[in-house]
Amino acid sequence: MLLQSLVQQADSRQGDTPEYYLTRRVMWHIDLSSTGLGNAEPLVIDLRQEQRKITAPYTGRSGSKPAPILLADTAQFALAHPGLVKGPDGEKVLSTNSADVTKAKTRHAAYRALVTSWCNDHPHLPQAQAVATWLKSHAPTAWPLEMDKDHLVAISVDGEWVHDLPEARNWWAHEVKKAKSGKTGKANQGLCLVCGHVMPLLSTLPVPIKGIPNSGMNTQLVCLNQPAHFRAGTKQLGATPICVDCGTKSATALNTLLADPEHRAFADDSAIVWWTRDPYTDTAMWTLRDPQPEEVAQLVAGVRHPQRGRDALAVLDEDAFHALTLRVNTNRVIVADWITIPVPELKRRLGTWFADQQTWDGWNNTYTYWSVWRLALACARWDKRTKKYVDTTVPKHLQADLTKAALHGAAPPAHLLPVLLQRIRADRNLDRPRIALLRLALIRTTTRHKELCVPQLNPQSTEPGYVCGRIMAMLEAIQRKAMPKVNTTITDKYLSTAVVSPRAVLTRLRIGARPHLRTIARTSGPAAKAMDSRLRDAFDLLDTIPAHLNTEQQALFILGYDHQRAHSARAAAEAIKAREAGKELAAEEQADALPEASAEDADASDNTLW
Repeated sequence: MLLQSLVQQADSRQGDTPEYYLTRRVMWHIDLSSTGLGNAEPLVIDLRQEQRKITAPYTGRSGSKPAPILLADTAQFALAHPGLVKGPDGEKVLSTNSADVTKAKTRHAAYRALVTSWCNDHPHLPQAQAVATWLKSHAPTAWPLEMDKDHLVAISVDGEWVHDLPEARNWWAHEVKKAKSGKTGKANQGLCLVCGHVMPLLSTLPVPIKGIPNSGMNTQLVCLNQPAHFRAGTKQLGATPICVDCGTKSATALNTLLADPEHRAFADDSAIVWWTRDPYTDTAMWTLRDPQPEEVAQLVAGVRHPQRGRDALAVLDEDAFHALTLRVNTNRVIVADWITIPVPELKRRLGTWFADQQTWDGWNNTYTYWSVWRLALACARWDKRTKKYVDTTVPKHLQADLTKAALHGAAPPAHLLPVLLQRIRADRNLDRPRIALLRLALIRTTTRHKELCVPQLNPQSTEPGYVCGRIMAMLEAIQRKAMPKVNTTITDKYLSTAVVSPRAVLTRLRIGARPHLRTIARTSGPAAKAMDSRLRDAFDLLDTIPAHLNTEQQALFILGYDHQRAHSARAAAEAIKAREAGKELAAEEQADALPEASAEDADASDNTLW
């Protein structure tokens, strides 16, 4: 159960965040003195430029009469600020509207009553005496010009936040519990669905959820406030009994995770949080965001040893991994995905994820892996002018869906492969992230051609789409060999058509390759013969060139094209090393040593396909 896991997380990290406290951005700081100079003006400090965040009291509030918050509240509550409005010249000026002034005075009166009550309950506390003296002597009639009614104002005494005192924390927790539990009495007791004990029950969750993209001021994890939401005619938590402690801990734990960069990630309009039952366990979840070769190699190596993996999973692991994907709809939290798995199973799934998207860099003879956000970006539109992906064109929820596929060991969304192929045909941009995403989609959405879904070339394959892609790469290599300074290759011109209808394109390009081979033969006859022989061998793998390719075959075409180019890049690198060592190149090596296959060109093409 989600709430139970969050309560366990709160217990394991007890002390990180006090009850009914939340990380908030403070904009104005009122510093009082404890020397008893009640008539002295307090020091008002502008913190807007510092972007300072503090852990301050907070609770969910709504309606026409929202409750005040102890010692750290908006300027409207703390200082009776009526708010800023647009003046005649367009500049913001202080509101003189009677409704705004009356509302500010009413809310400030409630704030003064709350803080005064706390001061009266702690008469021997110097900080409480200082705050009480200030409230008695202070009648807010002027405010800094830059202050607005929604700016958070916090109070300190001699430079130390008053709300951080243990007396303030305990008093505030007691007040919120009393308010959120409803009327005292036997009817308020019940069996909590989370802890299973008979405890005082909440009418509403006291802590809103903060940190989810597009969330508002009072976003609730559980909210039943419309007749269509009622259960057996009971609104809010009446039909979902949750005790005060469990409701507070679960919401506080979730807010703590959302505020911790080590335990959350954002994907479009979603927030993904994760944690383990043991807070000190290294989950390696971060590899989805920033995969490091050494760490990924260990995960992939674990997948290569299935017996070892079975032995690890055969033992019941008491440490569990939890991941939660959240979105917001009209101030209600949407649980888009929720998973609980043992930590060894998490490592196995992550290892499989990276193995499925592994791509081979032929020039550098290394394997490459990509983060989830980089894979999602590869499905966006490529801007040829800026040579960048347009991040606003990434399919909606794709990053969150890829994360879900990685953690569940499942297939990516069904629309991924068609959309990716459409992007490749439209902008004709191929780079390693796109190849990785293509390979991942092929492996996890098809049960056939598993032998082709490997990082490197399979020269024995007779699958028509794969072979046609290899032929396209060979024809391009012949053109580049004959025309080293060509600006627009046959791939630039014909890839979009060849992927869908290879017969018409490849037949035409094979005829066009003959003069290129004659050009190559003028400088290196053995190289021309070797390239012609390779091309004939590839065509011989086909009974007939297919007239049209379906979606899966189109993906295999791109994969075959990539494998052949990566293979040629590896051979070109070896040929260059042999030439630099003073060795005489054989015919095959002369064919591979393309004029553009130099260190400079390799670096320049590193962002494309090599």
